[in-house]
Amino acid sequence: MIAQIKRAIASTTNIHLAGNRPNVFIFSTPRSGSTWLMELILTQPGFKPCNEPFNLWDPDVSQCLARLDITDWADLHTLHGHHAMHTYIQGFCDGRLRFKNPFFYRNYFRLMTHRIVFKILHAGEERINWFRDTFNGRIVFLLRHPIAVSVSRKFYPRLDAFLNTEYSEHFSERQLREARKIIDSGTRLEQGVLDWCLQNAVPLRDATPDWIIISYEQLIIDPRPVLKVLASRLELPIPERMVQRLTIPSASTHKCDEKTKQVLKNRKENNRWVLEKWREKVTEEEERRAMEILEQFNVDLYRFGDPACKLVVS
Repeated sequence: MIAQIKRAIASTTNIHLAGNRPNVFIFSTPRSGSTWLMELILTQPGFKPCNEPFNLWDPDVSQCLARLDITDWADLHTLHGHHAMHTYIQGFCDGRLRFKNPFFYRNYFRLMTHRIVFKILHAGEERINWFRDTFNGRIVFLLRHPIAVSVSRKFYPRLDAFLNTEYSEHFSERQLREARKIIDSGTRLEQGVLDWCLQNAVPLRDATPDWIIISYEQLIIDPRPVLKVLASRLELPIPERMVQRLTIPSASTHKCDEKTKQVLKNRKENNRWVLEKWREKVTEEEERRAMEILEQFNVDLYRFGDPACKLVVS
């Protein structure tokens, strides 16, 4: 009952009127720093968040998408799913769908908004340019080291959907055989890295020059060039707010252990530790075998022995 009252209040305490400046679509993998990135963008005037609109584990999301006959992860990779996505995302852009509005007592609540930053982790990897073109969007594609992501996740709910829907047509027969072999007999870590590859290989191959492709690692080590590019390309008028926000952990850090939370509060002194923390849970041989999976899927932005991303924004 209390949750229903909160949702009702949230849905009536914001007026969204789309302006001339573009919306922002963050595409990423779970546990990649996307909440932090979204919160940096939310420091800018006129924005409201739409956080994980395709996360079917969210009861409000699953209920809304069920009305559009989307009830499973696989449904998001069908022609019907494509049409449903259009109706669904347009509802947020028009202000008709409001259940993702932040509560009035939360950070970044605004009575009047003109832009939306969408954080999409669970759909649309093969249709990113369609989101850009259809919803007046700019694309930010966020990467994080696949082993760091994999050791931070408990579940990989979309593995079956990646391999048993039209999405699988983006991969060669050799790649699909390798994927099924890993699912049948690979380690938990290898399955996580496979999931990362299936989610990221397609958009990385299809990326166009207008995308802003950034890494969590650079946001930790050398964030200012990234913020400069974000401000310029996304038309963010007060970039100094993002600089001020850098040292504040994101709302999702409750999923981190206490040591990591303390390190994030002192990022400048401990940023290298944050990047390499996953090494505490993985042997050198496990790392080597996991990174060989990236080679199978033609992803070369991360390499064995190096925790940082090869791609650097300057």
